[in-house]
Amino acid sequence: MLKAMQWFGTTSGSVALFAVALAVPARADVADLVNCVTNPTHPSCTIAIEEPGGSEGGSGGGSSGCRNWQGQAIPCNIPGKGWYGGDGCWYKRAEGLDLAAAEAFGGKVSPPDAWYVGSCGDPITNFWPASYIRYRVFGGDPAIELLAQEAVRHLRLPAPQIRLNPATDFPQVVYVPTWMWVDEAVWSPRRATASLAGLSVTAVGTPTAVTWSTGDGGSRQCGRGTPWRAGTNPASASPDCGHTYTSPSRGGAGGAYTVTATITWRVTWSGGGTSGTEPDLTSTAGVAVQVVEASAVNTKP
Repeated sequence: MLKAMQWFGTTSGSVALFAVALAVPARADVADLVNCVTNPTHPSCTIAIEEPGGSEGGSGGGSSGCRNWQGQAIPCNIPGKGWYGGDGCWYKRAEGLDLAAAEAFGGKVSPPDAWYVGSCGDPITNFWPASYIRYRVFGGDPAIELLAQEAVRHLRLPAPQIRLNPATDFPQVVYVPTWMWVDEAVWSPRRATASLAGLSVTAVGTPTAVTWSTGDGGSRQCGRGTPWRAGTNPASASPDCGHTYTSPSRGGAGGAYTVTATITWRVTWSGGGTSGTEPDLTSTAGVAVQVVEASAVNTKP
């Protein structure tokens, strides 16, 4: 049977595509693939998600899965064929004749890049008239990459609980320092684990900084901030995260300034004997505050 074979390689940091047609035996019949629409509980169709409650206690869980270009559920892993690569193919590491063929057309690659061979077809719509194979370079194991993405996607990163002194239900006073911090309940790492076919990857989001916008044009970046404690001189400034208003808020929206806090979360993952990082994530909250001028009364001795 004549099969289409697509070859992917890396050249000077870019992706090069080579397409040829060769007579090769069928590698993956469409009938071999599990239909997750009609059989959603099949072990290959469901990624188990575990979401511990972090410092707040408790735990949560759920499930996720892979989708085709139509949004229909498809297997994430097919024993003997590999892991879904997001392109209609399930990949495993190329070895033997597969590796020799890939390198013959696409060239050798340097670790951590490696050639993978994909068994391709559509288990739901039979879109492809016949199965085919594809060779592709991955910078890491596609199984780990897939589970890492799912774990990161299920991180529950809480919005900052904004704390001020004076408290948010009282007006701030011009030229009197305002202390700013976020509640300790949200200032702890969050985790989520994605598991399938005996492989697990855990993602961790760790709070690293808080960016504040004070509503009057002021901004600054802090850590969690220092909570104000009873007995502290109210005229003293926060040692690490505060702001002093110099004009009342009657010019702000609704007669108030909006104070916004945005937590930056560093995201890492580990599993399958390897680890990595993902772009930072953020969570944001805001609160309206009134800022007033303190009145002074002069009295004659």
